[in-house]
Amino acid sequence: MLIEIDHPNFSSIELRGQTLIVHSMQAGPRVLRENVQDAAVVAQGSVVQIMAFLNADYAWFFRGQDELHSERLELGQPYGGGGRLIQDGLGRCHLFYFVRPSPGPSCLLCHHHFTDAWSGPQTVSANVFGEPWGFSVSWHSDQYLHLAYLAHKDRRLLYRVYDLEHGLWSGAVTFSEASCAHPHFVSAGPLHLFWLEELEQTMLKARHKTEHWSAPISLSTGRGHAGSVGFSHASGQWSVLWGEGSDFYQVPFGRWEERRAVERGDFEYVWKVQGGLTLPVYKGKQQMEAKEEAQPQEEARPEVQEEKKQLAAQEQEAFAQRLAEERSRQARAQAAFMEQAFRTLKEWEEVKEEIRVWRREWKPPQPVDLTPLTTRLDRLERRVLSLKQAQEEERLQGETGRAQLERELLRLRARLEELELQQKAKPRSFWWRVLGRA
Repeated sequence: MLIEIDHPNFSSIELRGQTLIVHSMQAGPRVLRENVQDAAVVAQGSVVQIMAFLNADYAWFFRGQDELHSERLELGQPYGGGGRLIQDGLGRCHLFYFVRPSPGPSCLLCHHHFTDAWSGPQTVSANVFGEPWGFSVSWHSDQYLHLAYLAHKDRRLLYRVYDLEHGLWSGAVTFSEASCAHPHFVSAGPLHLFWLEELEQTMLKARHKTEHWSAPISLSTGRGHAGSVGFSHASGQWSVLWGEGSDFYQVPFGRWEERRAVERGDFEYVWKVQGGLTLPVYKGKQQMEAKEEAQPQEEARPEVQEEKKQLAAQEQEAFAQRLAEERSRQARAQAAFMEQAFRTLKEWEEVKEEIRVWRREWKPPQPVDLTPLTTRLDRLERRVLSLKQAQEEERLQGETGRAQLERELLRLRARLEELELQQKAKPRSFWWRVLGRA
């Protein structure tokens, strides 16, 4: 994986195997880190910021202009893929990545933000399809972060916004009920969102946001499955490019009827940091002019050119008709969506107002004075201890007196036995013998 950067000192960031390499203008390639599973990069002005993800519950963050200084970021849980860095317009860097609590397609999408230091992880949603192409995040001039992601059960396209002032994510709004893939935000004047919608044919669709989001617009022809979506920014004009089978098309932003077929070989597909986020970009090759000159001369014949013009006019007319039908069909869906979005934002504002009221009116309870109870408890404990000591002394005195009585009794018994023996040992007189017989 190679990500190009427009920077005075660095040209690109490359993940070669598990080795993270930064390509410098002066010093050439240099290894930043080994055993790297995934990497993300963003650049704004002269500051480059790189996140290197390992197969662990932490990552390494590199930041600098000439020299890149590193620090360790604790993720809290093992990295589950999808790492992405986004730069907002207020100088903050935002990190997004997956955490996989259990096997399966469902993941937690986590969010950190960086000013002077990284914040702790914040869970955005637990309902995210766990593939790197399953979500897109972008900053826009309306001072919000915008997130589009796929639900893990049916891959519906969902949308949220992040309020930097309060640090809160809004509730989810459904942008498409169909199975979707590869959402991409591009902030080019209005904020644009592109995604692939899997119907009978895989269709490329788009919306743009001024004050409100527009209705979805189908950009592809419908004659084949759309794929390989990328973007081009040449001569101040943004355009989207995609393939349908062997055909390749390009449409300028905001001029959706001006779709035209182009040659895929005239473009090179790269990943590039553009406007604070990383996008798939098609760059025009330098050999385009030479290739145009080398085209067969028969293509320049008037008959061929006239036939191509007629086909292009018919194609544009058919596309305009389908576009009008699509807009008419989706007018009701747009009204329903705006009602749902308004209701969601209204509920969000009500929750914020309740939080403000609670913060303003809530007062901590007064502490209870426990001094009388503790004093009485101490007094009772001392009385119990005194009673225990008195009982122990009485028990000891009783045992001592009993032992003395037992000793006296033993002495008396011994004296009595001695006297009886002495009495028996005396000789009997004549009268004792006579009287004893009587």
